[in-house]
Amino acid sequence: MELKYASYQFTPVLGWSITRYETFDKCRRQYFYQYYAKYVPSVPRYRMDRLRALTSTALEVGNVVHDVLEAFLRRLQKNDSGIDTGRFIEFARRKTLDYFSTKTFIETVYWDGTVDRDRAFGRVERCLNNFLASPTCTWIFMKAITNKKDWMIEPPGYGETRIEGMKAYCKMDFLFPVDNEVVILDWKTGKRDEYKHAGQILGYAAAAHNNFGIPWNVIFPKIVYLYPEFSELEIRPAQDDYASFCARVRRETDEMYACCSDPEQNVPLHIDKFPKSPSEKICAYCNYQELCFPDRRIRPGGTGKDEEFV
Repeated sequence: MELKYASYQFTPVLGWSITRYETFDKCRRQYFYQYYAKYVPSVPRYRMDRLRALTSTALEVGNVVHDVLEAFLRRLQKNDSGIDTGRFIEFARRKTLDYFSTKTFIETVYWDGTVDRDRAFGRVERCLNNFLASPTCTWIFMKAITNKKDWMIEPPGYGETRIEGMKAYCKMDFLFPVDNEVVILDWKTGKRDEYKHAGQILGYAAAAHNNFGIPWNVIFPKIVYLYPEFSELEIRPAQDDYASFCARVRRETDEMYACCSDPEQNVPLHIDKFPKSPSEKICAYCNYQELCFPDRRIRPGGTGKDEEFV
C-alpha cells in the first residue's frame, strides 16, 4: 500500500499544531510576530523575514540529525546491506558544515557569541552513534525492513490533516507497518518532555487514523530520544486517549481563535492584544527580541552554550 497524506483545498483558517500552540502559550507577542508578520506594518517585510529565519545551534543539530536519518532510511529502502559507519558519520559531518555555514544564528545576533561547529557536530555524532547502537536500529534492520516498500519517510508538505473536522498539522518522521501493526517513530535530539511529546505522537496517531484509515488500536507511536543517551517513550493509545486528545485540540484551537477578529479568515486582533511574556528566559531565545527591546539585548545565563536541545 502507498501511504500519502490527503490533499485539502486551501482555507485561510488557522490550523492547530503542537508548535503553534506552544508558541501561543509561552508568549503571545512572539506568536503574533511568527504567524502574523504581514500585520506589522511598522516593520518592513524583509526585516520580519530575516528575523523569522534566525536559527540556533540546538535547532540545527536537530535538523541535521533528522535529515541524516531520513537519508539513511531512504537508502535502506533501496539497499538493505549493512551500513558503513565511517561514511555515515562523514556524511553527517558534511551536512553539519553545510547547515552551519549558510544560516544566521541567534547566538551571533543577540548573544555576542560564536557558533562552535565542532561542538555542534559532536552532538550530532553522539545522537547518530546512539541510534546505530540502539535496539531500534537493530529492529529496523531485522524486522521493519520486511515491509520497506510500504514505509512512509518524512512525507512532503506540512502534514495537514483533520481532527474531528478541525484543521491540524501533524507531520510524522517515519511510519511503517510491521505484521498487523503500524509503528510511528519520531526522533528527538533534546530533553525529554513527556507531556508535550505524548500529545505530539497522539497527533501522529490521529493523523494516521484519519488520513489512512488505519484502525486506532493497531497504531503504536513512539518517541526515540537520541541525546544525551538513547531512550524511548512509547504510547499504546486507547479510544479514551483519542477523545481526550481531540478535546485538547478543540480547547487550544478555540483559545487561538479567540485572538482573531475573523477566525474564518485568520485575521488577528490588534497587536496590543498580544502581550509580551514576562520571562527573560523566553525573551533570550526569541528571534524577535529586537522588536520588543530595540535598545538592549537579553542573553541567557552564562554564554548560552548550554542551550537545551529541542
